[in-house]
Amino acid sequence: MSLPLAINNSLFWNYQGRIESSWYLAGDNADQPMRDEHMTWCLMNQCDGIIINMNNEELMTLFRNEYMRDLDWAKYQTFIGYLDKLKAAGAKIVPCFYDGPPMDHPKYPCLRYMDRHEAFIKAACQALNQYATAYLIGCETNRYWSSDTVRQAIAVTKQHAGLIPVGTHEQWNPHDREFPGGDFCCYEHSWHPQTGDDHSIQDCIDEIRHIQTHLPNGFPVWACEWNLNAGGSKSRAQARAMAELPGVVGIGGPV
Repeated sequence: MSLPLAINNSLFWNYQGRIESSWYLAGDNADQPMRDEHMTWCLMNQCDGIIINMNNEELMTLFRNEYMRDLDWAKYQTFIGYLDKLKAAGAKIVPCFYDGPPMDHPKYPCLRYMDRHEAFIKAACQALNQYATAYLIGCETNRYWSSDTVRQAIAVTKQHAGLIPVGTHEQWNPHDREFPGGDFCCYEHSWHPQTGDDHSIQDCIDEIRHIQTHLPNGFPVWACEWNLNAGGSKSRAQARAMAELPGVVGIGGPV
């Protein structure tokens, strides 16, 4: 699809009395009942999208032995089966290629292999274009890659993604970092989401408006991460207020 991108995902959600992140529902810490429960949560809260991380040095890989060496077919089939289920439910699926920063003793080392990333992105797009509503280069890429690196990864992805929009997720400080480009800005607010309820609705609005002053006029913004208490009354009010702002095309929690 082409822009504008319109998505309402649920980055955080309540699962068996605790708050979980949906980034890693294809990772080692999740199983199908957990994934099914997240789908139920999204349907109950009228959320239509999901971000799915593909490489985390502690929690997620689709490879055996080494990154981009031997595909783990069991993990791959589980992953594709999950995408098929999401697609059948009408979900807007956003694969996210990487997560970081690098770990000292990683279970699944991948970020160190810069020379393999272009091949991974090409292969991922070939397999996932049939599912993807958009692509994210990574989660919090400002923590481990330069703007130039992210910009290059976006350019490579766009070579293989066709008309599918491409961006990255960052807690971006426009005074310290140049925006790395792409088709949309997937944004994490400057505070930790654990303190989301401590911030006013106006705080959320002001930060989005401030970010927009550092972006091209009308550039699409996805307000993705600001409050861990997803579904709470404060988080919903914040989400609704941001969703009404011109240029905001995505919200990362129930409204």
